[in-house]
Amino acid sequence: MVLPQLVFADWGANGHRIVAKICYDNLTNQARAAVDEALGDNYLEQVSNWPDYIKSERNWGFMDSWHYMTVQPDETLEEMMANTAKNDKVDDVAEGIELMLAILRNETEATNTFQALMDKNKVEPLAGSMEATALAFLIHFIGDIHQPLHVGKNRDSGGNKVSVIFFNERKNLHGVWDTEIIEKERLSYTEFSAFVEKHVHRNKADWENAPMNTWIAESIVLREKIYNTLYDYTDRESGLPSFYYNYQHDFLPLVEERLGAAGYRAAALLNSIYR
Repeated sequence: MVLPQLVFADWGANGHRIVAKICYDNLTNQARAAVDEALGDNYLEQVSNWPDYIKSERNWGFMDSWHYMTVQPDETLEEMMANTAKNDKVDDVAEGIELMLAILRNETEATNTFQALMDKNKVEPLAGSMEATALAFLIHFIGDIHQPLHVGKNRDSGGNKVSVIFFNERKNLHGVWDTEIIEKERLSYTEFSAFVEKHVHRNKADWENAPMNTWIAESIVLREKIYNTLYDYTDRESGLPSFYYNYQHDFLPLVEERLGAAGYRAAALLNSIYR
């Protein structure tokens, strides 16, 4: 199965490709061979956007909430995760990651759970393969959980309801972080991933060893910084936060860090699975 090219997706289509490229570049030879075999005619960078592409298919709607999680300012991460753990249903991106990891580790219960969901909703796995499907969702979800506004507040749908001006065009805050900051650099995903690795590689070992709760906590800290600095960029006349080269300058390094952390962490997980 050859996938179509995408125009837009979470982190932007190129954002997910950047995460996948960094991941693939940091796989061991054994892990890379296993990934290549599982994906067949597709590349990891290509399938990283498949989970967004299938949002257009109604039957895959049962996974919509797996692309994000909600952690309110007045609750701790531990409280939120304890609440979601009270039922067996996969509720958010963190649980989606855990499920895909379990499938790739050949855990029977996880595989049967996901197969039952696909059967119930009458959907087919990517390229006819449960392994390829789990790889596509895993690399995508790891990218999502590192986008700060995917660990969002439900009062404004993770920034989707916050209007801003980005280089004279009206956008929403979530979209700026999903897509606009990356696309403003006018780089291909391969160029961008090379720049990211050059700029952030010193953090690789620390990032690889961090548990998923740390990934989430990092996104929450950055999310709050994004919200707390909106006023600093607000334009007097429009009354809206107005982002120009100053915002790009201030936050591009943080975008690079999140993309790099996601790629390195995904590679570390796959290397541990395909040993």
